[in-house]
Order: sequence, then structure tokens, then C-alpha cells
Amino acid sequence: MKKASFILAFCIVSLFAAQAQSCGLHEMGIDTITIQTNGVCKQCADRFMSNVPYFKGVTDCQYDMQTSKLFIAYKWKKTNPDKLRKQISKLGHSADNVPADPKARAKLPACCRMEERH
Repeated sequence: MKKASFILAFCIVSLFAAQAQSCGLHEMGIDTITIQTNGVCKQCADRFMSNVPYFKGVTDCQYDMQTSKLFIAYKWKKTNPDKLRKQISKLGHSADNVPADPKARAKLPACCRMEERH
């Protein structure tokens, strides 16, 4: 069931990205980004999904536990990829080339500080 819901979510986010230019989402002020994180477990996934959708300007967010990637749709007039990466960093996780905030990372459960999946 989780795999099916992930596939559906991935298809929706992919559709957003693929159609962003053709259906005018960018003209409507919506853009998309995929951010590589270092999340490793369900607690990491829960942390992302409990926080990222509420970042200023975010309109949709999906997380792929298999690849540790966040798929985010956001209003480009309200935020930008650098701001989103910085906010993810403040959750204690890396975001593409932005390292995790050390103080936030130290507060994560031990399993979430691991660098490899378990």
C-alpha cells in the first residue's frame, strides 16, 4: 500500500514538473524543485512531512523514502530553492549542497543521524 501511494505521489509531482511550463504553472507563480536530503528512516520522513508543507510559499510536498528526495511545489514570489534548502538544513538534514545545521542535527534521534539507510 505504501509503495502504491508513493508511486501515485511521485506521478503527481512528476506531472507538476513536466507540465509546469506547458500549462502555465510558472506564469501562475508556481515552480517545482527536487531536493536530495540525507533522511534515512520513517522518523525523518515524518519530520519532513510535518514541516516542509508549512514553509512559507510551499504549495505541495512529497517525500520519497527510497531515494531520500523531497519534491516541492512552491510559489516563486514567496520563496526560492536556496531558502527551502536552508529551512530543511534547520531541521537537521542536508539539502542538496547545503549541510545540515550542526545544532539541529545533534538533536535528532540517533537513527536519523546515520548517513546510510537501515
